[in-house]
Order: sequence, then C-alpha cells, then structure tokens
Amino acid sequence: MEFIVYLLKVNIAIILFYGFYRLFFQQDTFFQWKRAALLSILFISFLYPFGNYPVAQQLITHRSDLLSYTLPELIIGGGQTDNPASIGQYFPQLLFLIYALAAFILFLRILIQLGILFYKIRRTTPVNLFGQTVYESPGLKTPFSFFNWIVLDPQQYSDNELKEILWHEETHVRQGHSVDTVFSEILCAFCWFNPFIWLIKREIRMNLEFLADRSVLSAGCEAEHYQFHLLRLSYHKAIANFSNNFNVSPLKKRIFMMNKKQTSNANLLKYALLLPVVAVLVFFNSSLNVRGQETPPLEKNVEPAVVPEKKIYSHVDTPPSFPGGEAGLMEWLANNIRYPEEMAKKGTEGRVIVHFVVDETGAITDAGIVRSIDPLADAEALRVVNAMPNWIPGKQDGKKVPVHYTIPILFKLN
Repeated sequence: MEFIVYLLKVNIAIILFYGFYRLFFQQDTFFQWKRAALLSILFISFLYPFGNYPVAQQLITHRSDLLSYTLPELIIGGGQTDNPASIGQYFPQLLFLIYALAAFILFLRILIQLGILFYKIRRTTPVNLFGQTVYESPGLKTPFSFFNWIVLDPQQYSDNELKEILWHEETHVRQGHSVDTVFSEILCAFCWFNPFIWLIKREIRMNLEFLADRSVLSAGCEAEHYQFHLLRLSYHKAIANFSNNFNVSPLKKRIFMMNKKQTSNANLLKYALLLPVVAVLVFFNSSLNVRGQETPPLEKNVEPAVVPEKKIYSHVDTPPSFPGGEAGLMEWLANNIRYPEEMAKKGTEGRVIVHFVVDETGAITDAGIVRSIDPLADAEALRVVNAMPNWIPGKQDGKKVPVHYTIPILFKLN
C-alpha cells in the first residue's frame, strides 16, 4: 500500500511539472537551463514523497495540533475468516502484478539495448580523426555516441560532414548527455503507465539535440549545409534508445530552434517559478502525511469525556512518557490487545480512534471512543487503554498536569 501511495505521489508531480514546463519553458532557447529544469523535475518528483518537512507540517497541523497528542497507528491483525474470497479482495494485488510485470519487461528491454550497444562498440576499431579518437564501424548508417564513445563510419562522409558529426557528438560526450538518456529511460520503465513521463523523456532527448546543434553552429559550421546534412540522414534508424544519434530527433523542430531568435535573458526569471510548484508538492505531501496521523473529526453523538473544572492540556513543555518510551508503549499495546473473535468471523475490520487523558499522577483516565467501527472493537480498545500502566506525568511550567492523547487502532484481517 505504501508503494502505491508513493507511486501516485510521483506521477501526480510528473503531470503537474510537465504541464508547467509546456506552458512556460518549451519554446525557450535556454537549452542548458531547460536541461537542468527537466532533470530537476524528475529528481524532485521521485524524491519529494520521502521527505518529512517539519515547517510545512507545522503550518498544516496548526489547528489539529491544538486537539491532542496523536500516537502512531497500531495495527492489530485478525485470523482468516471463513468467508469465501471475492475477486475484489485480490484486485489491488492483480493491478500490482500487471504493473510489476510491465516494469520488469521494460527494465529487461533496457538491459538488452545496453547489451546491443556494448556489443556494437566492442566490434569497432579506434581511429584518429582530426586529432580525436573515434570508433570506426564499417557500414554504420547512423553515427552515434554513448558516454565516451563516438561511433561512425568515416568512409561515408566528406571532411566537412565529419567535422559536423564530431562537433555534434563531442558535445554529447563532453556534457555527459548519456546520463540523461539512461536516467530518463529507467524512470520511464518505473512509471510506464503515465504518458507524461514519456513526454518528458522526449523533451529531454530533444533538448540534448538542441544543445549539440548549437555547439555545431557555434563552431562556425554553415547552418544551411548542416541542416541539409541532417535531412540526408533522417531516414536511418537509431541504433538504440540510449545512444545520442546524430540525426535522430524531430528534424523540423531542431531546424526551427536553430533558426529561432535567442530568447531574451529577462525570461530566465521564469525558471524561478518552479519553486512555488515545488512548495505546492511539499505541502501536498505533508498534508497527506499529517492526515494519516491526525485525529479525524468526531462522529455524531460521540463526545469526548470532560473532567469538570479541570484544564486538560493538549500540549505541554514536557509531554507524558510511557515506561520504555513510545516503542515500549506500542509493544505493550500490541501484546495485550486482541482481535475480537466474533468480529473476525463477521469479516469486520476498520480503524477505531480512542482518546484518553494521562492525569497529573500518570494514571489513564477519561478514555472514550472518537471513531467507532464495531462495539466489540470499541470495547477491546477501551479495555486495553484503561489497563495501561501509569505513565510518567507531563509538566507545564514545572507542574504536573493532565494531558490529552489520541491513538488510532487498526483492526485488519490477515
């Protein structure tokens, strides 16, 4: 379940970022900035769900923090029921199996393509071309580079064409473009079901070609000659998805970008707009984390116990502590609570929310149900909470005071 939630968060971020990229950055000629933005989009999308952001959580939980201390959820497993299993019970597992099978096939495809590339490279011969080492592959129709290897058949091109190819592919090698292509391929296999990750991969590959094309033109190559050279090779197929091929990318878009007027430097400020998008994702992730921990609204007709003429604190300078700490508390509860047998037979499961007070002596008082699923579960949860040994009482301004606590207990059948 945690993996599914993580996957959903990642793909929501990818969709949001791609729409933002298309809206603000796609037509820019800041190719290095676009490269950094596209890679950042992928890194942030895959990493932000792992983060715990205290500042964001404090802002989100400002109101709910006034209610009580909330303990981690306790999960109580029940025995297998005699009810026949339905297809719906296995639907999430079936979906995950389909996802994992497709991802495995795509990862296998990546390994096969890498194997083909290295096989091709091993069959080449190193030669010196204009003072640079390249790898000759007789009969190769499409020049390509992969990490530090530039592979081509020099016999098929004139000197001017060879210089254009070398300028182009040497840019891919020098700037480490193969890292971008391999990284994006791996992430596409991970999120294969999301069309937007494939669109981002396409933008990454195209932008790398823009960078290499600019390098060729900056070296003094005549733009018209270079563009006709690209057109002449456009019908040849790429050797593999990972390689940076001289002519593989929508040529119409590449030629358009070569002839496009340089975007004004004032537009660089647009890239700062990514920060608010990141902030939205951070708050989105934090809010989901907090909602999984905070006390839900009270159900109708369920009121917490109130001690007359006594102030019960929601937060104090020194919180109460269970002997053995939080880990000791969760272990004690897990060892003493039981899944009601009759409830398991009925196939009932769900989350019970219990509130209680640790008073100034450390005793447990005023336990009550905030959320109910079944009278049997409610009774068992209250029994165990009331049976807890005394805590070390909390203190406010140096004085022992009663403190309000909430604990969610999930009754879940095996």
